[in-house]
Amino acid sequence: MDLTSGTCNQLLVHFLPHHNQWDVSSGKSGYNNTTRYVKSNNDKFILRIYDTHKDDEKVKLEHEVLLKLNEIQELPFKVPQPVFTEKGETFLRLQDGSNKIACLYSYIDGENPNFEKDQLLYSFGQKTGFLLDALNKISVNQSLIYRPYYEIEHTHPSCSIDFVTKWCKNPPQVFEEYQSKLTWIAEQMAAFQLFLPQLKALPHQLIHGDLNASNVLCRNGKINAILDFEFVTNDLRVMEAAVCLSEIMIKEQNESMLWEKFRSFIEGFSSVMTLTKPEIEALPVLIQLRRLDVFVHFLGRYMDGIDKEEILKEQIGKTAANPNWLSGGGEKLTRLWKRIDRG
Repeated sequence: MDLTSGTCNQLLVHFLPHHNQWDVSSGKSGYNNTTRYVKSNNDKFILRIYDTHKDDEKVKLEHEVLLKLNEIQELPFKVPQPVFTEKGETFLRLQDGSNKIACLYSYIDGENPNFEKDQLLYSFGQKTGFLLDALNKISVNQSLIYRPYYEIEHTHPSCSIDFVTKWCKNPPQVFEEYQSKLTWIAEQMAAFQLFLPQLKALPHQLIHGDLNASNVLCRNGKINAILDFEFVTNDLRVMEAAVCLSEIMIKEQNESMLWEKFRSFIEGFSSVMTLTKPEIEALPVLIQLRRLDVFVHFLGRYMDGIDKEEILKEQIGKTAANPNWLSGGGEKLTRLWKRIDRG
């Protein structure tokens, strides 16, 4: 979104009442938010504008989780620290007519990793395990907003399973070249329902739900911060690991390198936390569920007019990039995890 200096100043005067001046610069922004970097005196901050929702309750939940994580002294990584206004609020509404929500966070130094080195992937797995342990220790007063991943019918309000299936089987003409991939996606949406009974019986807890390279920072070869708790909710504990493995998989086309990366992540995770046998055996279908969920999310954004077809085409390609995953790689993954778990 376009964010004028005047709008930024209107926000910062409330978040930084004791600062006389500041410098605001553009920076890397994701699909869901607009980001500005703020420098004032010797302090640095991140100004974040939520572009995809205007829901107070979602932000209140995210901030409650962040504030409680920041209270854990032994936490081996940093998380964003919301800045309070002079009235004790952690978010404001833009006064430019958009009514969007704005927040300010303390700046955390670090870079988004590329996950090319074993040490970094080990650290990613390890910090994922530490995060799950920390989230399991806190209780939140705010109502949880998002549903578990396995309730994929709730991923986007515009996208029921029936709608997604029909859209995939008869997409607009601009997606004609992706018909075979979309047909496969429709088949996987239907097949996933067969796994629901055993999935619902697995351990549940609070999870981040969106761990990937864009939501973590690294320094000196290790993960030093975890960001963007926007989608935190109560879900399968093992889903946290499945999301990470799914993101690693779609970015590595070399099969031998992929399995080395999987190994490094699993070794790091298993050094902190042990999954049950049913959780490990559920990983293959949950990795695929993550890809289906992301596709539904971006289909909804396309239907709402937020994204152009190029964005959705990219997600279709990523979702259908490993059509033989369940029949091939999935079993190999569970064997690898169990072997590492046994030490």
